[in-house]
Amino acid sequence: MRRLIKLTLSLYMLTIVGVTFAQTSKIVSGSTKFSVKFILGTCNGTFDAPRGEAVFNEKSPENASFDVKIAANTFKTNNNSRDKDLKSQKYFYVEKYPDIHFKSSKVEKKDGKYQATGTLTMRDVSKTVTLPFEAKKNADGSYNLTSTFDVNRLDYKIGEKDWKLKDIVTVNLQATIK
Repeated sequence: MRRLIKLTLSLYMLTIVGVTFAQTSKIVSGSTKFSVKFILGTCNGTFDAPRGEAVFNEKSPENASFDVKIAANTFKTNNNSRDKDLKSQKYFYVEKYPDIHFKSSKVEKKDGKYQATGTLTMRDVSKTVTLPFEAKKNADGSYNLTSTFDVNRLDYKIGEKDWKLKDIVTVNLQATIK
């Protein structure tokens, strides 16, 4: 009987610890910025904040996971004509592909920095990528996560090769999860 009680208590404690370290959080705020060089300088823009879910605890990054979406039609470059063009079939084709999506398959800490490997999908193209990120725990238990990475727009059929527009787009993603 004592063995059964000890076993039950042990399983109960493991369950509590597992739930504590693997709690799913919602993205509660954030920002998505991008920049790409072109013949006249640099085009800077934004998308609405990312949305989705995250499981993260700095003490067990191997148990982390991310499922993040960004609404493709929400970008702004402060040029209405360019924004309309970028929403078209030639670039993001937002009518058919409304979301940019990243779903992690592995998260790890290497050399003091975090990285999430997973599938990034834009338009109808999915590629495995590894995104570096930093995590800062806030006093209320939430985390601020930031990632800066480069994406080759041509890999995802975003436009065509063009001497006036560079292929590499730098993305800065910030999310607060709670």
